[in-house]
Amino acid sequence: MGKCFVPLVPVIAFLIVGTIILIVGAILTPVFVDILHNEFKTLLPMSNESATLDTWEDPRDSVDMYMKFYFFNLENPTEVAAGGKPHVTQKGPFVYEEIKVKENVTFDTESSTASFVSPRSMAVITMLDTLPIGQAVISAAIRMGFVTNENLFKTLTVYELLWGYKDNLMVDVSFLLKNVFHVSLPIPLDGYFGFFYKKNGTDDGLYTVKTGQDGLQQYMEITEWNHNKSLPYWKTKYCNMINGTDGTMYHPFIEKTESLSIFSSDLCRSINVIYNSQHFLQDVPQYRFKPPQSLFDYPPENEDSACYCVGETCPHGGVLNISACQEGAPVFVSQPHFLNGDYYLNTIDGLNPNETLHNTFIDIEPTTGIVMKGAKRLQMNLAVQRNAYVSQLSEIRTMLYPLLWLEESAMINDKGMETFKQMFFNIQQWITFFSYLLICVGGGIDALTLLYVLVKYLKHRKQQKELAKSVSPDANEQTPLLKPSLDVQQDDNDWAKMIRT
Repeated sequence: MGKCFVPLVPVIAFLIVGTIILIVGAILTPVFVDILHNEFKTLLPMSNESATLDTWEDPRDSVDMYMKFYFFNLENPTEVAAGGKPHVTQKGPFVYEEIKVKENVTFDTESSTASFVSPRSMAVITMLDTLPIGQAVISAAIRMGFVTNENLFKTLTVYELLWGYKDNLMVDVSFLLKNVFHVSLPIPLDGYFGFFYKKNGTDDGLYTVKTGQDGLQQYMEITEWNHNKSLPYWKTKYCNMINGTDGTMYHPFIEKTESLSIFSSDLCRSINVIYNSQHFLQDVPQYRFKPPQSLFDYPPENEDSACYCVGETCPHGGVLNISACQEGAPVFVSQPHFLNGDYYLNTIDGLNPNETLHNTFIDIEPTTGIVMKGAKRLQMNLAVQRNAYVSQLSEIRTMLYPLLWLEESAMINDKGMETFKQMFFNIQQWITFFSYLLICVGGGIDALTLLYVLVKYLKHRKQQKELAKSVSPDANEQTPLLKPSLDVQQDDNDWAKMIRT
């Protein structure tokens, strides 16, 4: 048997070693996912002993939160009062630092839930301007038949609009409503009005959420709000469902194909968000989720929106009537600048909707389900109706008048990111790096071994050809394998001659 052109034992040994390393690297990632699942079962569930409890209750050291207000300044109040089309300009932002901590936290181990309130406090960062703007409550009061000499429009500071100012009309209306007509409307009895009047430092209700002690798939999902498992505002059980989380945390291992839910007390409902794009924050991958364009669809075009109609009428697409949860106040919410609400956009001059600037979004780190960055953007609009019996409203157009829009934003800061990387991300990076390294090393060993065998084979084949040519340069397929030399033939001829002689 001929000698092999390569040493078989070392070659086979290298191939086996390389393949083993390659397989280990390939299976390390799914094994690591299982390890992470088990690790998260220890780290993520919330309890009095959780390592993340302090940050969950008070995230101020880890997360920067801001509230930005943009007001619409009415440029042509005289023309609007005479029936003209409103022309507005945006003023702002007016920025406040927002503080939200969880208080009165109680854990229920039997139901694996935690209950708490989360007061919202705001501290001014930038100071304010003076803006003429429609006086919201006047239109609501006049529509009930109270004729006054007050102007429809009033010049107020942003501070007054946000945090309250005294209005003589409201004092009179409050007195009449309470003592004469016995009617209850959302008008402060002390005669003060402001979009956030007496709301700084207050909470929006008692939340009960899943802690993850009995599994992480429903982690941080809201099970009750103000001791209720559903809402009382809408027409159907479907629309009254309380779904999802508060938009700050979700279950781990988020998929791009998922539809996530956020419960918003500001909207008095839950909304869905779907995957939009991928981003990076300090090298950490983020899945960006946004509400679909169908969020506030016109009911005739989307039956799922019909149960959000109040009464017998429904607003056109892009707007939600929240008067049912605002004690009857004619307040409608939309995305800023009537984004995805073309019908109302065409009734106001000066609006410029922009998907990037005006849509709500959350950026989620998909492995942990932690929201790293997000912005909730809502516009408050007032329903204004022409009233022939009130001089101030006898000529005005029936419309939705945009008052202001706000952006509540949050983003993990450097300290929070450092803590996150130490607890969750660095080990992911190292395992991923080590997994790819093993795949590359194992694959490299196999590839180099096979390359070595190929080179040796080609070299051996070349040597065989050269050897064959050196034995018989003119050899071909018809050449006998044993051919006598010329010297042997000459000797045979001489011997034959000698015999004949």
